[in-house]
Amino acid sequence: MFSKHLKTIHTSLTAKDPTSLAKWYQDVLGIKIGVELIKKGRPPVYFLKLENGCEIEIHPFVQPHIGLVVDDFEEAAKELSSKGINLEDIKTTSGGWKIGFFKDPEGNMLELQYRPKGTPQV
Repeated sequence: MFSKHLKTIHTSLTAKDPTSLAKWYQDVLGIKIGVELIKKGRPPVYFLKLENGCEIEIHPFVQPHIGLVVDDFEEAAKELSSKGINLEDIKTTSGGWKIGFFKDPEGNMLELQYRPKGTPQV
């Protein structure tokens, strides 16, 4: 069963001003910023972390999605493939995370994500 690979789930939000929106979630809702990813020439991406392990990703460019953080990318991808689901845009991020995307039957974007030890964690 695919759920055996899940470590946590995060939801992403697209923002016109990621910094202001992350600050709002922190100041108004008390959700702490766990990681701020900065790339030269691009607005930052924020990962806010709740005490129960859930995450909210705030970014300027990517389509909103639900992130499925797994313990073994290849095994999770293999299991999805056995169910007729093929990942797209598989890559390793500049932070060392391995990601790939797929859609549910309604067209919602899902991101399979693996965060190796020693890479930035939220």
